[in-house]
Amino acid sequence: MALCCPLMSIAQQNTSSIYSAYGIGDFQNQGLSLNNDLGGLGVALRPKQNLNPTNPASLSALTSATFEAGAKGMALWQKGQHANETFHSVTLSHLSLGFPIREGLAVSGGLLPYSFQGYDITSTTIQSGESIDQQYTGIGGINRAYLNVGVEVISGLSLGLTGSAFFGQLDQQIDTTSSDGQVLVGRLDDNYSMRAQTIEIGLQYRRDFEDKKVTVGAVFRPESQFDLRRNKSTRTYDATGLNIDTLITEQSEISTVLPMSYVFGLALEKEAHWLVSAEYDFRETSKMYLMEEVFPHQLRNATQMKLGGWWIPDAQDIHNYRNTIQYRAGLNYKSGHLTALSGADESTETDIHEISVSLGLGLPIKRSKTTANIGLELGKRGTQDAGLVEESFIKFHLAFTFNDNWFSQRKID
Repeated sequence: MALCCPLMSIAQQNTSSIYSAYGIGDFQNQGLSLNNDLGGLGVALRPKQNLNPTNPASLSALTSATFEAGAKGMALWQKGQHANETFHSVTLSHLSLGFPIREGLAVSGGLLPYSFQGYDITSTTIQSGESIDQQYTGIGGINRAYLNVGVEVISGLSLGLTGSAFFGQLDQQIDTTSSDGQVLVGRLDDNYSMRAQTIEIGLQYRRDFEDKKVTVGAVFRPESQFDLRRNKSTRTYDATGLNIDTLITEQSEISTVLPMSYVFGLALEKEAHWLVSAEYDFRETSKMYLMEEVFPHQLRNATQMKLGGWWIPDAQDIHNYRNTIQYRAGLNYKSGHLTALSGADESTETDIHEISVSLGLGLPIKRSKTTANIGLELGKRGTQDAGLVEESFIKFHLAFTFNDNWFSQRKID
C-alpha cells in the first residue's frame, strides 16, 4: 500500500491541458512502457518477459515473474488567440506485478492513472452591461487498480479476465471577480468523489506460419456505472470581497457511466527479431456526462487507430551490445471524445483530434534480468480555429522491468 500512495498524490497535478476541463478529465493510456512505445497498442501482443495489461489473455505467454515501475514527464505548449503557455510535469506513472502459476496460466495486478484534470482558465463576460471576469480551475484525477488472469485453454487460444476498481477525486472551482480583477464577487466549489468497478474480457489466437507467428486479439468492456458523491458550495461576498455574504452548501449522489469499449488488433512476429502490429479501439464516450453546465461542449464516441512495431538486430550477439537493444516505434491517431462549441452563439462545432508518434528503446542490463525502458512521444491535439487552443506536447518515460523465476524447481545433482 505504501508504494501506491506516491502515485495517487502526484496524480492530482499531472496535467495542465485546457481539454482536461471536460468530462472526468484527460484519459490516459492504460499500457506500460512497451505499449506506450508502440503507439499505445497491445491487444495482439504476447510478450514472454513483459507485462501487457491491455489484454489479460496475453498473460498466458508470461514465462517469469515480472515487476515494472516507471516515471513519466511532459512538456506542454498551448497556442491560442489570447495567450501562449508552457507547462511541465514529472510523476511516478505505474506499478505492476505479474507471475506465471504454471505454463499457460498467469496472474498480474497493478495501479495506473485513468484520467487527470488540471486547468486554469480565465474568461470575461458581460452581465447587465458590466464586465465580469471568471476564473475556472480544476485539479484531481481518477486512478485504476486492476487484477487480471490469463490462461491458454487450447493450443493457440488464450482467454483473460480483468477486474478493475476506479477511485479518485476531482476538485473544481469558479471565482467571479469584478472587471478589474481586484474584488471577489462569488465562488463556486464543486468536489466529486468517484468509485466504480468494471470487468474486461480478452482473447488471443495465435497461429504459426513457418518461422513467423500471427496473433489476433480482442478485448471487450461492458458499460458500467460510475458513482459520484458531490459536495457543492456557493459563496457570494460583500463589496470588499473579503466577507462572505451568503453561503449555500449542497450534497448529492449522482452517477455517470464508464462507457462500453472494444479493441481488436493483429500482430505479425518473427520471435526475438521483429514485430509489427495494428489495432482499432472504440469507446462509447457519448454516454458520459459531468460538469456539462460549466463549459460548452458535447461528448461523442471516440476511436483510436494504432500502428507500431519493434526490432532487435541480434538478441544473441554477445560482442555488440547495440544489436541486443529492442528498438520500438508507434503511431497513434485519436478522433477524440470532445466536440467543442465556440462562437458568440456557441454554434461552431469543432472536433478535438490528437495525433502522436512514439519512439523507445528496451535496454537489457548486462548480467541481470532487468531491462531499462526509455521512450519519447511527440504529438498535437486541438486547433487554433474558432478561438480554440492547440496543444503540442512531448512526453517521456523511464521504466525498469525486473524478471525472476519464483516457482521453478531446482535440481541437485
